[in-house]
Amino acid sequence: MDRIVEIGGYAAGYCGRLFALQGADVVRVDLSDSDAGLPLPPAWASDEAMRLFLHPQKRHVQVRDRRLLSELVAAADAVVCEADRADRLAELGFDDWDVAVKVAITPFGRDGPKRNWRATPSTIQAMGGYTYLMGDADKPPLNLPGHYLEFQTGTLAYAAANARLLAGGTDSIDVAMLETLMSLSQFTTVRWHCAGELRTRHGSDFWFVVPSDLFACADGWVYLNIVPQFWDPLTVFLEQPELLVDPRFVNNDLRMVHREVLHDIVAAALATQTTAQIEARAELCRIPLGVVQDFDQVLADRHLAARAFFEPVLDSQSRTLKNAGLPFRLHTVTT
Repeated sequence: MDRIVEIGGYAAGYCGRLFALQGADVVRVDLSDSDAGLPLPPAWASDEAMRLFLHPQKRHVQVRDRRLLSELVAAADAVVCEADRADRLAELGFDDWDVAVKVAITPFGRDGPKRNWRATPSTIQAMGGYTYLMGDADKPPLNLPGHYLEFQTGTLAYAAANARLLAGGTDSIDVAMLETLMSLSQFTTVRWHCAGELRTRHGSDFWFVVPSDLFACADGWVYLNIVPQFWDPLTVFLEQPELLVDPRFVNNDLRMVHREVLHDIVAAALATQTTAQIEARAELCRIPLGVVQDFDQVLADRHLAARAFFEPVLDSQSRTLKNAGLPFRLHTVTT
């Protein structure tokens, strides 16, 4: 069993969570804010909710002495350390720690002219171009909800550290939050390099493939995402096969030109049907469609239940709550 030492905020916490769910022995080190340089950012959920989500399978220790911290790290297989700037890592003794795999998480990486810039998830999203793409065209831009930046960074750190642990050897891995965010913008990058198109804000409309938007139905909302290969089955789903030969819709470029007309056709076809009817027909016709669910519906989702996605966790009042489990499965490989 690998032993992982985790130091830092939500990014390191999520990285450690993935290791814990994998079965590793994760030791979370709590430092004072002045040492860690990471006062808790505004949470989208309560402090207890974040604690229950990120840390239930970990051991916790408080360390104030640098020598004891070095000894704790040296007894591990890997350390994941998140700091608010590059110099903070040096102050913690990161470069001197004697451990096979060291992962540094900072806003801008350990080198470069911005290595000691201060940042929040909101400013990094803005610098990475994400804010420019979020929201309605005629309204102020938005940030992504939740802790998208921190959790994506933690996932990348987990993948890199796990790969090195599996391969053996030693390594010091430098994970920058801004670069993590930029690495996830593949669709935006491809549209620019291959088509010379700059993405802009269009609300819930995906814009580049039509129809891909939210549509109201009799008892809720559904989201369609019809890339070109699903156009033919969509006409069957809508029970309007004549759309196949309509000159306005013969390819995606023309569907983009006539998007409002096509959206009106889809909206009219779905308006009187229930989400259950629409979901059943979408499955029959094999098109990508999702029913918009509230939180209670997500917790009761039949598919997630069938895959045992949720795991029980006890809160501070000894109540059993549902916590999200691993989004992947690990199977023993035999030869």
